[in-house]
Amino acid sequence: MTVDVDQAERQGQHPKGHSMQHESPTGRRGRNKQRAPKVTKGEDAPSSSSRMDSVSIETFEYQPAYSARWNVTTADWALLVAISLAAVAVRCYRLSNPGNVVFDEVHFGKFAGKYLNRTWFYDLHPPLAKLMYAAAGHVAGYDGVFDFKQIGLDYAAAGVPYVGMRLLPALLGALTVPATYATARACGYGMDTGVLAALLVCVENGLVTQSRLILLDSPLVFFTVLALLSWAMFWTQQQHAYSRAWWAWLVATGAMVGCAASCKWVGLFLLPAIGLSTIGDLWDKIADRSLTPARWLGHFWARALALMLVPALVYVAWFHVHFTMLSKTSDDALGMTPEFQASLQGGRQVSTDRDVFYGSEIRMRTTHARSGYLHSHAHAWQHAKGSGQQQVTIYGYADANNIWVVEPAFNATVDDSQGLVRVRSGDTVRLRHKSTGRYLHSHDKRPALSSDDQKFELSGYGFADFAGDTNDNFRIDILQGTRGQAGSDVELQAIYSQFRLVHANLRCAVYNSRKKLPKWAFGQIEANCMRNCLPRMSTWHVEFAQHANATGETRRASYQPLGLLGKLWEYNRLMAESNESLTGNHPFAARPQFWPWLRRGTAYWGGHGRLIYQLGNPLVWWGALAALAVFACLRLLVFLLDKRRIRWRLGGSRTHQERYFSSAGFFALAWVCHYLPFFLMRRELFLHTYFPALWMAIMVLAFTVDLLTCRMPRIIRLSVYVAVAAAVLHAFHEFSYITYAREWTKEQCLRAKWLQTWDIDCEHAIGGVRAAVESLAANQTGTNVSVNHSP
Repeated sequence: MTVDVDQAERQGQHPKGHSMQHESPTGRRGRNKQRAPKVTKGEDAPSSSSRMDSVSIETFEYQPAYSARWNVTTADWALLVAISLAAVAVRCYRLSNPGNVVFDEVHFGKFAGKYLNRTWFYDLHPPLAKLMYAAAGHVAGYDGVFDFKQIGLDYAAAGVPYVGMRLLPALLGALTVPATYATARACGYGMDTGVLAALLVCVENGLVTQSRLILLDSPLVFFTVLALLSWAMFWTQQQHAYSRAWWAWLVATGAMVGCAASCKWVGLFLLPAIGLSTIGDLWDKIADRSLTPARWLGHFWARALALMLVPALVYVAWFHVHFTMLSKTSDDALGMTPEFQASLQGGRQVSTDRDVFYGSEIRMRTTHARSGYLHSHAHAWQHAKGSGQQQVTIYGYADANNIWVVEPAFNATVDDSQGLVRVRSGDTVRLRHKSTGRYLHSHDKRPALSSDDQKFELSGYGFADFAGDTNDNFRIDILQGTRGQAGSDVELQAIYSQFRLVHANLRCAVYNSRKKLPKWAFGQIEANCMRNCLPRMSTWHVEFAQHANATGETRRASYQPLGLLGKLWEYNRLMAESNESLTGNHPFAARPQFWPWLRRGTAYWGGHGRLIYQLGNPLVWWGALAALAVFACLRLLVFLLDKRRIRWRLGGSRTHQERYFSSAGFFALAWVCHYLPFFLMRRELFLHTYFPALWMAIMVLAFTVDLLTCRMPRIIRLSVYVAVAAAVLHAFHEFSYITYAREWTKEQCLRAKWLQTWDIDCEHAIGGVRAAVESLAANQTGTNVSVNHSP
């Protein structure tokens, strides 16, 4: 058999047996073509040198396929309008139902009120979505008084314009549907596939449920979809590099990535997805000999600026709005650093004597945690392995039990004949608790919450006529001072010196374990003495200092208010710590391995014969999962066939195959980037965390249906599309009762449990219970009873 190279290239077969790669709206460019000699079966393969002598290499123009612009036709506009109207109808149907606080509306509705009142609050998510709800509430007439403090509270009774606030996520959710159509069209697919993709998103019950409530995921999915739509549109401009449209779509991609990340950090997963696509594109551009190195660098810097700098600027900008809006202090501000609190109106302002002397009364605060102050009180340790001596803990509020007096080490004195003596780095001191008279003490006893032999109990020790012992001695090690405060790295200065307290005998440092003690220790935070600990949780600073015998004018110290970047760093560090520590045992938490096959949902609300249970459209979820598997199998199959030099094209042509592999391949890659990282997270996760990845899988599903039907007669292909649409519409209706909180019977509820793991609370379908009771009564009396249920 003879393989003609020209014919192979025309049919899409690389002379070496590899398929030619072409550019798609979301894929990689092709490689330059080369001439190769004919190879006839039965002939000996020529040697490498003779092959090179006989090969005439010809370089062709670098011309990617599928880079043509998407020309939006009148039919496209008509479909976009129709799709948008349908999506709005689906999302806004019975939007006022239920008229109660649902699920996490408890948090995000309350935060909207905080913005309107300009009162500080802390949340573990970035601010954009919450700012949008505040704006929606302001437009709707919400005054910020209703506190959303409990699920089930009646909105109407409190006069809350909740429908106006829910309208925002509903409209954002609705707009993702026409954006889905536009994305499919930008990827080179026909109107029918675009409509199918839009329909799958439109009637996905989980997305509908989430977009009807004051929750963060609807804005997140909206900006995620817009980011990938912008990226697809950018690829349609590849033949028009540096044009206005090229720049507009590239910058829009970066801006939408920034907005998605400003709603939830899940939006950051767009960066590796788009980044890998960009790396592949730039790598393939090296093969384009029409590009000079300078022009290639221009492409590199354009993408770097638009896809890295622009998202960062957008992210910072929304935090700037956040900090500007929340200008007034509140109880929540106590969890921030003193420097942060000093930047708020009415925030806690601290002014204290700067220098710490022997004999000074001081209050010590944890520097790198929000736990509070080194504290003691007249209560003994009660744990079995403890000493029974006085408790030393960390307490979050400043009071008299935080005050310690600095004294020389046991059996040591200082010469104060020339005046007060400053405490310096390296000094060994004792700290006497002012209220109880006992010394800070450590010894070879285990702390209350650890059996680690590197950790030791901290206690208050001493009694009348007892001078103490060397276990009261601690060394002051100043780790760093404050720039501009001379001597703060050598002499102990309030606020400006950061130091460790190292036990003289045990060589352990006073450590903030961040663990909450039992009720017998009043739920305060455990402090212990730990060997070989990192400085972060063993660093302290003096917040208050005074000496009764200080004379003359004393130098003062105070916290310096943070600027924008300082507040941004602290807030985001705190967000990271909060997310990492969110490891509770919520009854509806779900791990990532159970998401794609929809093992279970999340109960949001229930009552009066109705309930909201966050559950996706199972046919859409399972179809999307199957499509991802089909894509992986087909990609592997074609790769193996190409290695065997077997010419077989999906869909019968190279055009269909390359379009599918590039577009479905990109969205499969984006799905991987939005799904696999969650396996590394220990925090609590829920089903709705999967929604951005779900949208990407739905795109792969639509593209796979297109591929599998592209060679069918048009009427059969249309019938398949209609059948898919009918099936997902039927499933959508089947589960619309738990999407819209419609009243249904217990029997309907039980029939809807397609999987045993779907723990829908059918007992809340009290209409069904009532019907069963009345039916039983009718059978006993021999009469007929008719029961009507509202839809």
